[in-house]
Amino acid sequence: MTYVMSDIHGYYEKYRSMLETIEFAEDDTLYVLGDVLDRGPDGFKILLDMAARPNIIGLLGNHELLAAAVLPSLLRTIRRGEEQPLAKAEQAQMQEWLQNGGKASILQFLQFSGEEMETVCEYLRSLSAYEEITVQGRRFVLVHAGLEHFSAARPLEEYDLEDFLFCRPDPETAYFPDKTLVFGHTPTRLLFKQIGKPELPDRIFHRNTMIGVDCGCAYPGGRLGCLCLDTMEEFYV
Repeated sequence: MTYVMSDIHGYYEKYRSMLETIEFAEDDTLYVLGDVLDRGPDGFKILLDMAARPNIIGLLGNHELLAAAVLPSLLRTIRRGEEQPLAKAEQAQMQEWLQNGGKASILQFLQFSGEEMETVCEYLRSLSAYEEITVQGRRFVLVHAGLEHFSAARPLEEYDLEDFLFCRPDPETAYFPDKTLVFGHTPTRLLFKQIGKPELPDRIFHRNTMIGVDCGCAYPGGRLGCLCLDTMEEFYV
């Protein structure tokens, strides 16, 4: 089976519970659509687990982008001490990460061994901005946030990185006629609210050729959602 989830935001126990709920096996594939890090305490612990599993494919989220920008300079400072303080631009990146919930992630990272730090940095560099897959004859485009400046005639490789990571999809947008866009980033409670159908508890959003899977795991009352693309069965923890 092929599964998707997104925006785990450091909640390792929910992540592990979901793997048990879907009875995730070696011949299954799970796509995690970014924002594994921040807000919750165990984002890097989740990334280490993902990195050890060849059948879990991570995508880049805006929080991973911040981490990837800051960690090399943070590692340099750890290794060389006060002789190599953060430059002004690096300090600004660190401040932005902290303002976006990065404190818990940084504290965990600093507790890691050197080998674990290297594994995390290497894994972050390996994350792609999008994936195109076919499941049971149905074509899917997987991204973190959506597709800014969308045009059906525009090849995915021509989008800027920011187009995949920061946009807020309009539920009324008609995306690809022959492919389904699957994304996270925007909690589905906000998408349901936009179409006048507030849904509680938080659940996966289906509309036209788009599916939103960020069910607000990091927010009060939110859940971690997971979708099986073979059957469209939904799972929640």
